[in-house]
Amino acid sequence: MPIAVPASASFAVQPFNRRSLSLYPLDGVIDGDDMNNEQASEVKPWTTSQGPVTASANDLKKAAAINELLIDVAAILPRKETDPVLPFEIGIFEQFSARLQPGIARIRLRRAVAAYAAAKNYLLACAQPDAMRHDIAGRPTSPVSADDRMAAQRRVTEIRRQRKLQADIAGISGTQQG
Repeated sequence: MPIAVPASASFAVQPFNRRSLSLYPLDGVIDGDDMNNEQASEVKPWTTSQGPVTASANDLKKAAAINELLIDVAAILPRKETDPVLPFEIGIFEQFSARLQPGIARIRLRRAVAAYAAAKNYLLACAQPDAMRHDIAGRPTSPVSADDRMAAQRRVTEIRRQRKLQADIAGISGTQQG
């Protein structure tokens, strides 16, 4: 799926790169983006918790996809929109695998868990200063490490930046069509 780029973005064509031409923004900034590539990796640690992160419809679909593969429902996964999204404890995949229905390939479970853990709300839950990891029963086991918290904060910031850029692009193309 092609990505729309604002007409005001400045691009340069790089020398032939064996198989294709490479296009990239000259200054690392695309129309109104306030972070260049170096600044995007510099996220200040969050000091205030945003409180529990509640599940969205998308989170519920991803959680249901995991539970459909299991013999028993995993209490750590949200089942309704008011349920919190809880960070997994390290090694939880083995706990999920132990509940895998016979005949289901582990790779299906791995992909479902990876999709859930890559979701913005899961990352937001991990990024909170007071975030705790939980076992499959939903019991807190240990705090999310500072490194994992910062990685989640960087990824949430990047997702927000990408969504803002997409919204800005959609707004630009929407005004050009009308």
